[in-house]
Amino acid sequence: MLVDHAFIVAGAEITKAARNWLANVLNASKRSQIMFMDRDDILNLYVVTSLPLPAGALQKPSMSAWWASDEAPF
Repeated sequence: MLVDHAFIVAGAEITKAARNWLANVLNASKRSQIMFMDRDDILNLYVVTSLPLPAGALQKPSMSAWWASDEAPF
């Protein structure tokens, strides 16, 4: 049986190289549609539909960065 549509969903970024590799691995002549959804696409769905983001969806700024602390970087 041939798959009409395929969804590839990732919790991180799907790079252009990864998208191209996956498209080449999947036989292009037998697939009709491949949809890629990465982290940014998923977060954008929440924004567009006005849903509140789940706890922990946004990365907190690192407090270990030298410009965010009172200590000198050396």
